[in-house]
Amino acid sequence: MSAIAVAKKDFRDAVRSRTLLALTALFGLFTVGGAYLASWAAEVLDGGAETTLDLIIALQTPASYLVPIIALVVSYAAIAGERESGSLKFLLGLPHSRRDVVVGKILGRTGVVGVSILVGFAVGLIGLFAFVGSVSLVDYLGFTLVTLLFGLVYVCIGVGLSSMTRSTTKAAIGAFGLIVFFWFAWSILVQLLLYAVEGQFLLEEFPDWYVTLLSLSPDAAYGSALGAVLGESGLTMSGMYGSTDELPLAARPWFGFVVLGVWALVPLVIGILRFESIDL
Repeated sequence: MSAIAVAKKDFRDAVRSRTLLALTALFGLFTVGGAYLASWAAEVLDGGAETTLDLIIALQTPASYLVPIIALVVSYAAIAGERESGSLKFLLGLPHSRRDVVVGKILGRTGVVGVSILVGFAVGLIGLFAFVGSVSLVDYLGFTLVTLLFGLVYVCIGVGLSSMTRSTTKAAIGAFGLIVFFWFAWSILVQLLLYAVEGQFLLEEFPDWYVTLLSLSPDAAYGSALGAVLGESGLTMSGMYGSTDELPLAARPWFGFVVLGVWALVPLVIGILRFESIDL
């Protein structure tokens, strides 16, 4: 229960600092604005309003950028900030183990991001009703739940990094360095490896190892998980590189949940082990 106590304190601190209010407003504007822009584009280009699924597909790409940034901003200083200020020694002086602190920080920061997404996306329903006219609540709920899981993954990454250093500057550099790596360097390195092995970038049929590597980033796994929930291949590797039956295991839509789970657990375990072994 010590981890729950740490989580509650973290969440209350976020409420008092108005972080929760700011993030909720941001997610609300994101969903309403995204729904409006996607619907407007559909009217201009196609002469008709889009379906709920079309709008979710349009929102998925910006969500894959916004959620990691928000989650890391909320979490990268979770432990490193308290080490810098000296308040971590006071926290550990209470009946909390170091593991309780790490798990509690993840729960608390996930609560902040999660409530913001839930309330913001609930506000976004207004935009969907206004601009589409009808909404598939099942599809929208699936999108929201997978996005919550995606936010948890990046909170685990942020808190894990924060537990490995006493400097918020180093934690921030590590966190946002990972964002750059996932967004840009990952695909570039895989493309260069493809060229080194195959001698060209464009192939009639891409090798399984290439599709597998592209599928293992958390961002690609987010799209795969959404595709599995919504039954939409355009969000997954199957929409880019062939039918689902032809894809390697790691690129199957349902396997996106496995990849997200690994990205959540590995930083958490490494962060706990590292934090338990260092001197404050």
